[in-house]
Amino acid sequence: MALTSVFYDGVVTETDRAKNLAGSPEYGVYGIDDFKVTAHPSIPYNVLVKAGRAHGHGVTDEAAIDQIVPCDTLATGARWDLIAVRRNWQPALGGPSTLVAITAGATAEIPAARKVGPGVEDDQPIALVKWKGGLSAPETIIDLRVWAGNGGLYAKDDLVRTYLTRVGTEVNINGALWVCSLGANGTTTWDKASEVGKVPLFGVGGSVTGGAPPTGAQFLVQTGSKVGTTDTQGYANVVFPKAFPNGLLYVGLSNGDSSIDRAYGRGTLAMNPSGAPYDNGTKTQVTYTVAFPTGLAPGLVHRVNWIAIGW
Repeated sequence: MALTSVFYDGVVTETDRAKNLAGSPEYGVYGIDDFKVTAHPSIPYNVLVKAGRAHGHGVTDEAAIDQIVPCDTLATGARWDLIAVRRNWQPALGGPSTLVAITAGATAEIPAARKVGPGVEDDQPIALVKWKGGLSAPETIIDLRVWAGNGGLYAKDDLVRTYLTRVGTEVNINGALWVCSLGANGTTTWDKASEVGKVPLFGVGGSVTGGAPPTGAQFLVQTGSKVGTTDTQGYANVVFPKAFPNGLLYVGLSNGDSSIDRAYGRGTLAMNPSGAPYDNGTKTQVTYTVAFPTGLAPGLVHRVNWIAIGW
């Protein structure tokens, strides 16, 4: 069954306008599963595009039922195909839109053969599908759909930034906010504005491990309180709830209660300065000592409050 398209030439109803999302965002789909590409369960070298609605450059397309899109067979090697919604304004009344498979080659990228021509003929990417020689079902499917709602865009894969290239575009890709802007030489560039769970710092010095953080890095903060017992030498450690992906910038330790107090003086916490018998600080944990004026405190039950910053 073919797609049903509105907002080419012809009659448009008030109901069509009420449901229309094909405004400022160049491309998008309406629902969570609308136009989702999956492997066909029984037909070799075919994919299914789930029923739903998609929009692009003023046109809304609806698939009342799942659509079947055939792809070329492959005897050897590997090949990527771009699955796209093709819109054609050239016929007398324009449309209807169609679903197409465009050969993308051996690399997972938007192919140069994709049509880019709003008002003439234009392809909306919805997925990249990888075929492997001898296998009649896709090996990999990369979701390239975009959702637009109330002034924001959301997508699942960074490759959407290769076809959303209008200056001023802001898109959340799995929790990272990217902004398309003009570079110094007048070309478009993508900059990561923020990432869920990460914070920028006004200034950054040396790190505990991982070397110097890259310019523009945003940081992850973890904190907590732990009851532990020092070992036979007076060492203990804090294992971070989540390992830092790249490096550890800073760790702060403080007494959590009065447990590190004794009649002969208040105990102190310090990161292990020598690295033995444990690592000083890593992306996964930090080792520290509990000491009193008389020396290290082995076998001491204590509480430590901690904060760690990494990237």
